[in-house]
Amino acid sequence: MSRVDPKFVGLEAERWPAPQLGKRFSLLVAQNRKLTTSTFTGILADLYENRPLFFLDQPIEYAFFQGSEISFRTLSRFTNRVGNWLLKLGVKRGDRIGLATRNRVEMAFAEFGAQKIGAVPVPINSMLRAEEIQQLMEDAGCRVLLTDRAVFDENIKDTRRVPSIETWALVSRQSLPGLESFAAGIEAAEETLEPVPVADSDLAVIFYTAGTTGRPKGAMLSSGALMFGVRYYAKVRAFMPFSKRDLTLLVMPLAHTSGHQALILNMALGNPAYLMGRFDPGKTLELIDKLRVTSFSGIPTMYRMLLEAGAEQADLSSVLYFGGGADAFPDDLITKFLALADRRKQGRKKTRFIRGYGLTETAGQLAQAQPGPLGHACIGKPISGVEFQLWDDEMRPIKEGDVGELVVRTPGIMKGYWNNSEMTEEVFRGGWFHTGDLGRKGDNGNYYLASRKKEMIKVGGYSVFPAEVETEMIAHPDIERVAVVGLPHEMKGERPAAAVVLRAGATVGADDLLAWARERIAPYKCPRQIFLVDGLPMSSAMKVKRADVRQMLLERKPDAPKGEAA
Repeated sequence: MSRVDPKFVGLEAERWPAPQLGKRFSLLVAQNRKLTTSTFTGILADLYENRPLFFLDQPIEYAFFQGSEISFRTLSRFTNRVGNWLLKLGVKRGDRIGLATRNRVEMAFAEFGAQKIGAVPVPINSMLRAEEIQQLMEDAGCRVLLTDRAVFDENIKDTRRVPSIETWALVSRQSLPGLESFAAGIEAAEETLEPVPVADSDLAVIFYTAGTTGRPKGAMLSSGALMFGVRYYAKVRAFMPFSKRDLTLLVMPLAHTSGHQALILNMALGNPAYLMGRFDPGKTLELIDKLRVTSFSGIPTMYRMLLEAGAEQADLSSVLYFGGGADAFPDDLITKFLALADRRKQGRKKTRFIRGYGLTETAGQLAQAQPGPLGHACIGKPISGVEFQLWDDEMRPIKEGDVGELVVRTPGIMKGYWNNSEMTEEVFRGGWFHTGDLGRKGDNGNYYLASRKKEMIKVGGYSVFPAEVETEMIAHPDIERVAVVGLPHEMKGERPAAAVVLRAGATVGADDLLAWARERIAPYKCPRQIFLVDGLPMSSAMKVKRADVRQMLLERKPDAPKGEAA
């Protein structure tokens, strides 16, 4: 009788009831400050109990649990077991735990379980190569690394390639020599665990972001920073009425700030979510229609991919909220998806598109734009508790309407960069955090991004800094100099390209250089095109003039094979 997946039929009445207002007020408002990274999964479990939290695209199987539906109570059980297992491995409060898995629910189990015992998870991009993983694990001082079979087989291959890790754990029932079994470990662990007391100032997670100095930087986020958004949305949920049926589709990587924030804010709102292990635009459109998804968020690249996959022919009428961030949303993209969702509404509630702006260093969201088109690169207004200013190069506020660097103050700000006091001091000059983004304030009170002061390349929502890629490229023995810039790309926004000056006598070709880079650099930041050049345009201070390099490359064809990196 229905095209909706059978496990979703009837859930509105039987299993998605909203907690009573009094209980919501008690746990989400009166005790709001008790929500910490070590307690919030338990508090939400006490509130929402067996209300569904996650539906998984791939079922999981453990001795104490089998299936594809995770309730708030089940999440708390899993995280308790993970915490006890880590304690048995010898993990102590303050220890850093590396997490390198695909987009799977076990990453959330591991993060929240580690935080329950005061350990510090370090989620990293699953596309990183072994050398890049080693660099981050050594910098963070991680001695334990949780990975899965796909990441290990494709990117790591041999534990000796990441020598700083002493204890390896594998999210798989298949055993590998020298790797602990995550499944066996948590199956043998106790299911009750008293979370450690955590202060707002305590370090809770380290997210690595690319660095302009050529090395990634570890943004240290405290419990208070991570819980700033959770506490805010928990208060909103305490008074906001529940719909008869809500279903969020989570597609962004959990190791990425945008995906991580989407996860924990959705939890704070008590909304059931369908977790996709890998973003597939065709499958996404099918799920929106089949499961009658009510909320979807993504980056601009994902929306463009949905259009290419047939969004104009799909039924998007169930979606009440589109949203996203990680890059500037053009108005035409917003208008297009609102029209696609509303064309079959037949008098029902119109769809809204909500975009936000945030950074890794700010635990995510800083600003939110009101629904609807507001102009190109609009990021909206600061959310409650966040302050914006625009400064010139002398750290003086600029006149309204002029372009300046966006500086912010927020309770969600990081503690600083791990092992990098010099860069920490640099970004906190004048007592405000310097975002590195240039923007202006419009007459309507909204803020608009003008350009990036940093030399960042935005690749499908991921931030890539040229200096980091150049540091890895220059390791090739035949490369004398290299400059990496972003070139326009219809789908990804930008893609890295490298202008390479070879050493005297070198005969290596562009295709060989590209193949070499693919083996050592994560796909999202690996140059997609190699240009062999005789020299690079330099300033009087002997610095590469990137704007000139970019223009030079736009005017010629690349010396590279036709096939592109994945």
